[in-house]
Amino acid sequence: MRVTVRALAAVTLLLFAADGWSAYTEHGERKSFEISRAETAPVIDGRLDDAVWSNAVVVDDFHQTSPTDGASPTEATVVRVAYDDENLYIAADLHDSHPEEILASQLIQGRLFFSDDRFWVTIDSFNTGRNDYFFQVNANGVRREALRENNSSFIEEWSAIWHAESAVHDHGWATEIAIPFKSISFSPESDTWGINFGRGIVRKQEYNMWSSHERQDWPAYGGEISGIDEIEQGLGLDVVPSFSISQRRDLGQGDDKLDLEPSLDVRYRITLSLSATFTLNTDFSTAEVDEQQVALDRFSLFFPEKRDFFLQDAGIFEFGNIGTNGRPFFSRRIGLSSDGEAVGIDGGVKLTGRIGDFNVGTLAIRQEGHGVVDAQDLFVARGSKNVLDESAIGFIATHGDPNSNASNSVVGVDFLYRDSDGPFGEIFTGNFWAQQSRTEGLSGDDRAYGIDLEIPSDVLSAYIGTQIVEENFNPALGFINRTGIRRYNGGMRYRTRPETGRWRAINHRIDFSRTTDMDGEILSDWTRIRPISLYSHRDDFLFVEWERNEENVRDDFELFGRLDVPAGNYRFDRYRAEIATGMQRPLRVVLSIQDGGFFGGDRLEKFVELQWRQSAHFFLGLSFTENVVELPDGDFTAHLASLRSDFAFNSRWSWSNLLQYDNTAEAFAINSRVRYVPEAGQEMLFVLNHGADVSPSNRLSSTQSELNLKVMYTFRY
Repeated sequence: MRVTVRALAAVTLLLFAADGWSAYTEHGERKSFEISRAETAPVIDGRLDDAVWSNAVVVDDFHQTSPTDGASPTEATVVRVAYDDENLYIAADLHDSHPEEILASQLIQGRLFFSDDRFWVTIDSFNTGRNDYFFQVNANGVRREALRENNSSFIEEWSAIWHAESAVHDHGWATEIAIPFKSISFSPESDTWGINFGRGIVRKQEYNMWSSHERQDWPAYGGEISGIDEIEQGLGLDVVPSFSISQRRDLGQGDDKLDLEPSLDVRYRITLSLSATFTLNTDFSTAEVDEQQVALDRFSLFFPEKRDFFLQDAGIFEFGNIGTNGRPFFSRRIGLSSDGEAVGIDGGVKLTGRIGDFNVGTLAIRQEGHGVVDAQDLFVARGSKNVLDESAIGFIATHGDPNSNASNSVVGVDFLYRDSDGPFGEIFTGNFWAQQSRTEGLSGDDRAYGIDLEIPSDVLSAYIGTQIVEENFNPALGFINRTGIRRYNGGMRYRTRPETGRWRAINHRIDFSRTTDMDGEILSDWTRIRPISLYSHRDDFLFVEWERNEENVRDDFELFGRLDVPAGNYRFDRYRAEIATGMQRPLRVVLSIQDGGFFGGDRLEKFVELQWRQSAHFFLGLSFTENVVELPDGDFTAHLASLRSDFAFNSRWSWSNLLQYDNTAEAFAINSRVRYVPEAGQEMLFVLNHGADVSPSNRLSSTQSELNLKVMYTFRY
């Protein structure tokens, strides 16, 4: 009865969450401009003194999306755009009445810089209003790029070769950008692309856009640029040789191993919109390490992908907008054993891109044998077709099990529905998917299904969804941590934006989730209420939260490898409060405390995070989590701590360190990385990894050490 009432409430909200249509276009039409060809290429130095800019088209009709949607910006932004055979050029003159207050604290290429003033351009090169490329730069000339897929997903991990330089001047700051046509896909039959520009003035928490709708700037709401023709991509060939030297020491066994490994990645653009990538003797030794997590239940943890080969064009393999449980493809299954140890990859090929209205992606990998597992051929195929105005229908197929000699395959279909002018003028999205696995030794009960509906309105947003995962559903190349379940979830958030006063936004939120077995018996059930969340004009926020839980544990399990949680039915309430200062502040503080029942006992969680940005050259971050758990079986206090430091000598040289301590795993680890990026597509890394065991008395005993030197250079033809 409870889940029925909650479901009806969520459906009602989906039908009536509306706040009108407000599109910022000229005379109700999509914004557009025509580009001109540059006679000479500008020097990319951030100074805007090249002759080409005096003849370039000017874009300056920006508006606020925050704090006041549609209001005039407090500072002027003037953008100029031109192109030649090889590059799209953008120059932005970002006026600021107080240039001494411009925030530019990030100097490490590729890192996030939410704390900084920034400018970005998005390019929908197929002009579908669905997907685009995202290029962002700060006043230090630090670049950040991403893919945006299906007007809903932000693929941070995507990378490309492009160029940008910035400079601060008397009336603000300026940036120049060159985006090679070799770095993006496009249709040669069309001279019109989608495009948009944005700017953030962080100290004011002000964000300005050229084109938007209801504070959103997804591809569906961008403008158009026309007149792009006779552009070149050369041979469309990127050859990326790399060489690594690794020294690995097992300090417990006294083993010492020196490896010299050449690797090769080749990317060939078969057509202007379809690319093939080949990898040989793939080396992941310098990939960023995982941030440690503590398991507080009986289910496997999810760690994000961080390896460049798999991150490239990762968005095209996304299926059904599935978060974690039930993903048919999860690239971390490849090249890693079931216990997280690296497994060699002899080679692989990846084909990604677009053919007309079709989006395609295939991946074939030859993984080396490990332990009792033979060498494996692994395969993934993903395809989708654009239908209606903003929707897509697709399929996925996988074959192979990287951690078993048993045969395994998965097939699935999905349908993404999106309507930017849905019920009552609001955006409406729906995801529908179904999968079936085939696993040697398992028969029947091997399917999974899901439906999610959402209206992501700024004022009143709501969502509802369900997922069914049968007992034998087994995506060996995907991620699964709970089978034999039916899950129902939903929620809503109501937001007000006061015109005056301290608070920029005030939110009220409720979410619920119920998981049952296939017969309808409750396994997990929670309702979470945030009666109020406050966001200030300086991006500080605070909230309080109440959560009611019910857990029906069918089998005994262990917490932290120490405390037994017997089978049984548990009901408990938990309470949480959190406060955080804005990311733009030199010293950022996050404090959180959570207390309440926990599997027949109590758990008190305390979290503190300190981030100090002394300058653009030095950053220090400390986080500490303590869980004091008291159960009938006993007590334990879990500690998880990390210390991060970044030294940026300039925008090319940096030295980053991460120290992590986890007393539940009795482990201490150091990751130290010296990185040199002379320009996009060239990189040198020197990485130290050191691990140690921690005794109950907190004495360290070193277990392993690894040194890696890797040099990579991109030859582009």
